[in-house]
Amino acid sequence: MQTALKLDRCACGVHSDTSCAGCGAPVCRKCGHQEIASTDPARIVVIHYCHTCTADPKKNTWGTLYWDGLKALYI
Repeated sequence: MQTALKLDRCACGVHSDTSCAGCGAPVCRKCGHQEIASTDPARIVVIHYCHTCTADPKKNTWGTLYWDGLKALYI
């Protein structure tokens, strides 16, 4: 028998089983930010960040690694 999964509350009050990869705070799909954190197309890894960790390049290296370079192509 498996233990029951404890659902924590996100900052908005929604129960969520997803936590931020940067700080460990619970985040829901609406409040959290998703990043693809894999270079292997056969094994896609999706990680979640809260708003604070999304903007921090020390915690969310994937956000600054690709998107800043791509943003210049479309502006």
